[in-house]
Amino acid sequence: MQLAFWDFPPTECLELAARTLSIEAERQTVSGCVELLHQQQVDVALLPVTVALAADGLDIVPGGAVSSWGYPFARMRVRRDLQQAGTLECTSEQGLEAFMSRVILKEHYGREVTLTSNGTADIKLLTGAAALDQADDPTTLDLGQEWYELSQYPMIWGLYVCLKETATDAMVEMLTTLTKEAEIIAQEWGTRSSSHADQFFGGSLRLRLDDVTIAGLTAIREYMYYYGITEDLVPLTMFEPSDVAGYQDIPLWGQDTRQLDL
Repeated sequence: MQLAFWDFPPTECLELAARTLSIEAERQTVSGCVELLHQQQVDVALLPVTVALAADGLDIVPGGAVSSWGYPFARMRVRRDLQQAGTLECTSEQGLEAFMSRVILKEHYGREVTLTSNGTADIKLLTGAAALDQADDPTTLDLGQEWYELSQYPMIWGLYVCLKETATDAMVEMLTTLTKEAEIIAQEWGTRSSSHADQFFGGSLRLRLDDVTIAGLTAIREYMYYYGITEDLVPLTMFEPSDVAGYQDIPLWGQDTRQLDL
């Protein structure tokens, strides 16, 4: 069974877990993952949540997901008074983060912004290493933290999907095993240094598709509809496994660093 990961920072621990378990996996761009999936060169792909929910012909495969309470790899740098901001600088590769930024700025700060590539925009979207380097800058806002403050749920970054009606119990079993191994790795990384990256893996990263994740997905689906990402309120088309050992243990495996009132 073959797996494709959307290439973004949390993939690092997932990729190591896959190698440890001898699961065939590769990192790809978002479009690369989608192409491999449709060409049936991989069985399962980890895609950005907005892509996974908006695409036709895909089913969500349970057993894992990627979410977090905070996220040092995506930040908004506020160049001018936030209450006067009207433009957001971003690129076409920052689709998920740009969507989040629009929602946060409108719903949390009352600012509707226009997306632009202009380098003089009021706010600049930083992702990856560029965001991590600015983690201590008080003029930047952590998108994961801002999303949590807005929705009271962790931000769901990625979902595992397969072509519609091709999901199997074996896929769920593979992802369940992968999730458990990746969480062990992430917790180990959280103890190796006090860096923002290691503390993210050890404290903020969540790799389970549990009740909290599902509740967070409901909020994201609604915002995707309200902000024109989808024409309708998309349903959660999720495969239901029949008999997978350990699958029901995933929601209870490991510990979160925060408690939610559900």
